[in-house]
Order: sequence, then structure tokens, then C-alpha cells
Amino acid sequence: MNKRRTIYKGFNKRRKNKIIKVYIIGLGVFLSLICGYIQFKNSNIFNNIKEKIASIELNIPFTDFKKLDNSGLEIFKYEDISKEIENVKNDSSELKDNEVSEDIKIAKVKSWNIYTIQVASVEDKNEIEKIEAVLSEQKIPFSTLEIDGVNKVQTYVSFDKESIRNYLEDIRVLYPDAFLAEVKMPVLSLEYTSKYSYLEKISEQLESLIDNFELESKLWISSKENINLEEYNTILTNRKDIVENIEKEVEKIDYNGANLFKTNLITYLDNIDKNIEEASKSTNEQKYNISEGIYLNNLQGYLSFIDSIQ
Repeated sequence: MNKRRTIYKGFNKRRKNKIIKVYIIGLGVFLSLICGYIQFKNSNIFNNIKEKIASIELNIPFTDFKKLDNSGLEIFKYEDISKEIENVKNDSSELKDNEVSEDIKIAKVKSWNIYTIQVASVEDKNEIEKIEAVLSEQKIPFSTLEIDGVNKVQTYVSFDKESIRNYLEDIRVLYPDAFLAEVKMPVLSLEYTSKYSYLEKISEQLESLIDNFELESKLWISSKENINLEEYNTILTNRKDIVENIEKEVEKIDYNGANLFKTNLITYLDNIDKNIEEASKSTNEQKYNISEGIYLNNLQGYLSFIDSIQ
């Protein structure tokens, strides 16, 4: 009995010693780990890893990382940032609008008025042909302008109102209802940015064309019966140069929003170009009524062009 107690007593003693050893070893391992961690933390390797992790976090936007859940899946919670995105869009839009508005320029072609005598306003083509035949026989300049399906037959034209009024009574002998008409050409405004600066050149050349028209108007007033051919041909030559300059700039138009403007302006310029040749020929043959009628057609064509792009 005493022997058995002695055995158990010795066994318990050895067990206590083992526990103490385990504690001592564990403490040593723990201290070693702490020292190792401190050295690792202070090392360049740790700093490099830390920087990479920070970089990765910065490159993943709008996420809130959570710890592993019970199933072992990593949860990514996307925060509701719809308001923030909308604010960014609004700020960007306002900034863009400000930049665009600062860059937008407006090229204007001046308004101008002409005066003519309107003989008739009819839809029947046969009636128009009869009127034109009478005017041709009387050697009265004329041109017909179609507006909304109605043909307006007009005679004589000038930038000066009183010079046209002088013809009114003679025309009323043939057509009692004839009247003096003022045709107002509206301002043409062209919005553009630096990318489309050729629109500025087009507007400048169109104003030069208007000035050229006005010179011809003065020429017809000053020398109706015996026109100065040299001065007249100079006006036509300059007009041809202006038309060619506009055509060069118009060919640069390369965006869909201006297709109508481009197409209709080219059509108008082509008509002026043809009229230049015909007017020069008629004047040299002393068919002044035809040349002046062509001049009226050029001015009517400008109004039709403006109307076509509105």
C-alpha cells in the first residue's frame, strides 16, 4: 500500500515537471516569435509588402472589405455611391459646358435690304410664262422667285429705294397692281469652335459678296443706258474670286450637322458662277435687261439660300 502510494507520488511529480517544461518551451518560442516579428517589421521586405498592399487597396474603388464569414467566403460590400457619381457627372458636365461656352464663337453675316417691283404672284406656270414674255418684249429686267409654291415675278432691283420707285409708274402701265417691295435679308449667324474656324472665313467672304452686289447696284443706277463695261467686268471678276474662295472653305465642312448648310450654299454658289458668265456675255452684247435680270436672280437666290437652312 505504501509502495503503491510511492509510485503514484513519483508519477505525479514527473507530470508536474513536464508541465513546467512545456510552459518554459512555450515562453521561449513566444519570445522568439516576438523578436522575429520586430526584426521583420523593421526590415525592407515588410515595408515593400506593406506598400504593395496599400497600393492594391487604393486601386480598388468604391469597395468595403469585410472579414471572412462563417462559410469562409470573402464578402465585398459595394457602397451606394449613386449620389457621388451623379455629383461627379454634374461637375464634369458643368466644366465641359464652361469650356465649350468659352470656346464657342459666333460668326455673323450682316443683314441687308433690297428694293424691287413685284409684278405678280401666281401659281399657274402658263400665266408666269405670259408675264415673262411681255417683260422680255419690253426689255424690262425680271426674275421669278418661288416661295411656298407661289411664284413672285419681280422687276428691277437696287439697294436704293428711291431709284426703284422711279420705275414703278412705267411698270403699272403694264401691270396696274405692281408695287414696290422691300426684301429684308436677315442676319446669318454661324456658331463655331476653333476646330471649325473656316466658318469665320465663310462669313467674311459672304459679306464681301454682299458688298460686291451693292457695287453692281450703284453701277446700274449711274449708267443705265451706257454701262461702263470695264467697271462692270471688274465687279464680275471680283465676284468670281469671292465665290471660289467661299467654295474652298465650304469643302472643308466635314460634320453631319452642317450638311444642309454645305449643300445649299454650294448650290447657290454654283448658280452665281453660271450667272457671272451669262451676265458678262449679255452685257458685252448690250442686252442690259438680261444682265440686270441675272443680277436680280443672284439677290433672290441669297434669300432662298437663307430660307433653306432655317
